Amino acid sequence: MLLLSGVIQRRLVAAGIAGAMALAPLTVHATGSADVDALWNQHDGASVDSAFYVVQTWWDGLTRATQSDPAQRGLDELAQANTDLLNAYTLLQQQRTNPGPQPVAVIDPLLSSTYNFVTGSNVKAPIGSVFNWANQSLLKLEGRGSTEDIVRSMMQDYRDKQAAAMRDLPAGRADTEALVAANAQRETAFLVKIKAITTPADGLASLLDAADQSTITVAAKHSATNAKAAVKPAPKATGQDNSKDQSKNKDGGKKKDDNSKAPGQSAKD
Repeated sequence: MLLLSGVIQRRLVAAGIAGAMALAPLTVHATGSADVDALWNQHDGASVDSAFYVVQTWWDGLTRATQSDPAQRGLDELAQANTDLLNAYTLLQQQRTNPGPQPVAVIDPLLSSTYNFVTGSNVKAPIGSVFNWANQSLLKLEGRGSTEDIVRSMMQDYRDKQAAAMRDLPAGRADTEALVAANAQRETAFLVKIKAITTPADGLASLLDAADQSTITVAAKHSATNAKAAVKPAPKATGQDNSKDQSKNKDGGKKKDDNSKAPGQSAKD
C-alpha cells in the first residue's frame, strides 16, 4: 500500500512539473542571434478561447517580469505581440469556418454515433457541448464571453506588448533595428490578413486601424534608424591632395631657382 502511494505521489509530482514546463514560454535568444522567424514561433499552451488562458497570460507575464536582461525581455514581449496577432487570426478563422462546440477526440465520435443511432438525431459533440457550456460560463465571468471580446483583448494586448518591447530593446544597435523593422513589416502584412476576414458587424475596425498605425510607425522609425546606421562616411581621397602638394612643391622649387639665378644675371649685366 505504501509502495502504491509512493508511485502515485511521484506521478503527481511528474505531472505537476510537466504542466509547469508547458506553461513556461519559449524565449528568443539574445539580440545578436535572433531572427524574425524565431519571433513568430508559438509555444504550446492554453487556447486563447479557453477560460484557462488567463492563467497562461499571468504565468508568461510573471516570467517576463523576472527577466533581468532588458533586451531578452523586449524580444519576449515582441514575440508575445506576434502571438496575439496569430491567436486573433486563428480564432476569427475558426469562427468563420467551423463555429460551435468542438468534439472531444475518441469519446464524442463514439457517443454521438451511438446516440444518433438510437434517437435518430444528429448530435456532433455531446461531451464537447458540455465542456463548451462550462468554458463559456467562465469566459463570461472574465469579460471574454464572445469572439469579438477575445479579439479586442488580443489587439489591445498586442499594442501594449509592442510598446513595452520598444522601451526595453536597446536603441542604436544595427542588428536590433533591422530585426524590429523586419518584424514590423511582417506584422503589418498579418494585420491585412486579419482585416480581410473581419466584417463591420464585428466592431473591430477602429482597433485594427490603431494597431496598423502603430505598427507602421514602428517600421518607419526603425527602418530609418537602420538606414542611418548602415551609411558610413566615405574615406577621404588622399591621392588628389598629394598631387596638389607635389605640384605646389614643384612650383616652389621653380621660384627658388629663379631667385637664385637673379643675382648672377644682374652681376653679368
